[in-house]
Amino acid sequence: MIFPEHTYLRPARQIAKKRFLQELSLGSPARRSLEDDIHAIYWTASLKDASLHLPPGKEVMEIEVFTLALRQPRIEESLLTAIDRTIPYHILYLLTYEGKTQAWISYKETAQANEAFRVEKYYHTDWLEEDHLQLVLRGTSLDEVYENLVRAIAGARLHARDLREAVQEDERRAAIEKEIAALTKKRNREKQLNRKMELNARIKKLRRALQGASP
Repeated sequence: MIFPEHTYLRPARQIAKKRFLQELSLGSPARRSLEDDIHAIYWTASLKDASLHLPPGKEVMEIEVFTLALRQPRIEESLLTAIDRTIPYHILYLLTYEGKTQAWISYKETAQANEAFRVEKYYHTDWLEEDHLQLVLRGTSLDEVYENLVRAIAGARLHARDLREAVQEDERRAAIEKEIAALTKKRNREKQLNRKMELNARIKKLRRALQGASP
C-alpha cells in the first residue's frame, strides 16, 4: 500500500473506457492507446483535506489517484494529457503491468476562466515491483504535497526552488538534449568532411549551452 489506508476508495471505482472515448477529445494515437494498451481504469484513492487532514492549497484542491491496468508496458502521453486537461483536479497515475508499477504525474497549472488546464510536462518513475514503489506524502498543505510528489517522481531533473521555474529549466535542457541527439545522428551519416566539422561545431556549442542550463 503506497498511501495511508484512509485515502483509498473502498472499493476502487472502475471508470469505463467508453466514458473517456465519449467525453475526451482524443487524437488517433491517444484513442489507440486507450483501446489497445489499457485493460481497465480505476479511481483508487483521493488525497484531499478530509482524508489527509491538510488544508487545500492555493492551486491544488485534491489529488486523485488513477490506476491504469495495462495490457503492455506503455502509455501514450497525449492520452494522459487529455484526461488531465478535462478533470478539474491534479492526478497521480499508477500504471500496472505484470506485477510492476510505474508512477506518472504532470506539472499541471490551474485553469483560467473558460480554459482547459495547462499541462506542462510529465515525469515518471522506472518500472518497479509493486511493493517497491515508495511515495511519501510530505507537506503542510496540498500544494506542498503535490510539489513534493512531482519532485520525488522526477528524481534529479528538478533543481530550482520554485517548481514552475524548475520545470521550465528542465524543458529547456530537454530541448537542447533533443537537438544534440538529432545533430549527432545527422553528423554520423554525413560524408563531407567540411559539413561534418560544421555539425561538430554546432554540437559543441549546444553542449556548452547545456552545461550552462544545468545547475
